[in-house]
Amino acid sequence: MNYEKKWWRHSVYGVALVGLGINLVAEATIIKAGGPETFDLAHAALWFWIGLFGLAAINAGICFVADAVKQRIYLEMEKGETPTHTKKKTIPA
Repeated sequence: MNYEKKWWRHSVYGVALVGLGINLVAEATIIKAGGPETFDLAHAALWFWIGLFGLAAINAGICFVADAVKQRIYLEMEKGETPTHTKKKTIPA
């Protein structure tokens, strides 16, 4: 698989996982806030596990985005492209 396909795939997975994780954490917060006045183990377990999976999804998404950046750098190195801000500029004398 080439760098462009990896870059595209990992960037899409990363953005999707970060969005999913944020939604799961928000949902766990809403569930916790709307809970009963007294402690209920089933209710606590529900928001705990949803929030935990949300945090794991956020972390996995960040890892995918970081790997997408790495694949993009490899792609540009393979093509021989350099960013415009790193090119040497000559100053006329």
